[in-house]
Amino acid sequence: MSLNAYRAYGLAIHTALVCPELLPDPNPITDPDVTITLLPHSAGSLCHLPDRCCEVQPGCSQLDVPGVAHYQVEEGQRILVEPRASASLEKVRLFLFGSAMGALLYQRGLLPLHGSAVMTQWGGMIFVGPQGSGKSTLAAEFHRRGYQLLSDDVCAVESTPQGLRILPALNQLRLCADAYEQLGASPEAYFDVDKFAVPMGEKYCSQPTPLAAIHVLSDSSAEHPRFEVVRGLDRVRCLFENLYRPHFLQGQRTQNDLVCLAGRIAQLATFATVSRRRDTTVTADLVRFLEFTWTECFGTSLNEREELHAPLHT
Repeated sequence: MSLNAYRAYGLAIHTALVCPELLPDPNPITDPDVTITLLPHSAGSLCHLPDRCCEVQPGCSQLDVPGVAHYQVEEGQRILVEPRASASLEKVRLFLFGSAMGALLYQRGLLPLHGSAVMTQWGGMIFVGPQGSGKSTLAAEFHRRGYQLLSDDVCAVESTPQGLRILPALNQLRLCADAYEQLGASPEAYFDVDKFAVPMGEKYCSQPTPLAAIHVLSDSSAEHPRFEVVRGLDRVRCLFENLYRPHFLQGQRTQNDLVCLAGRIAQLATFATVSRRRDTTVTADLVRFLEFTWTECFGTSLNEREELHAPLHT
């Protein structure tokens, strides 16, 4: 069977599924990092969970979504998917590239945050916060203003000798109807299960980007938006409060390494709370407020900082 070759989170992914959420791999390899196998719905080859929707063991996570599919994630390398007979492939892919992918990232030693991220001249900016806090809407407004999207919903951070990086994820934004209409309908968008999926096209950053800051979005009664830097151990608390599906971390062989990675992120990245009054703050105004604040906080752009630290050649 011919397999489709994609890339996401810096990984080469092969699967028989057609996945419009993923970027095709321009240079497919024969030995991928991850394979996704779709089993016949009547196969019954996976061990189902009678009483629990989720089970995590070292190297193996299982997720059962009633009416959709059973997912088994193995060793950070394989995802087996057994769909229910009545499930649409759109719903199967929704949980595949959400919860199942989150489990795989933990197994591979990558730290997934529940948020959206964009690439800016100062580096990668992540927006986290409770469900409905406006993470995707804010990322969509940045995208509308010409910024490149890095990730929506699941943001993976890795540590390298050069520093912390955000890995590019899915090539789309998923927006609720209100946000979709507010930001202007896109001719390439389509309704996907419960939200509008908006492909990013060329306004998608396909390369890992240095992490600059993590922003915790919250509501406020104050008239104007506020940007407050988080200091000390509160940075660790903010990080763990915004992990993606944190129960997938428990018991993993990578757990100790990921705790160390979380400590490094808390030490090296800027953390800030961004509060605004939702009924009076227009999203475009919040973007302009953040652009001004980032200029004040970070000063020079990422390219300028790299040039300042580049070795001199004689």
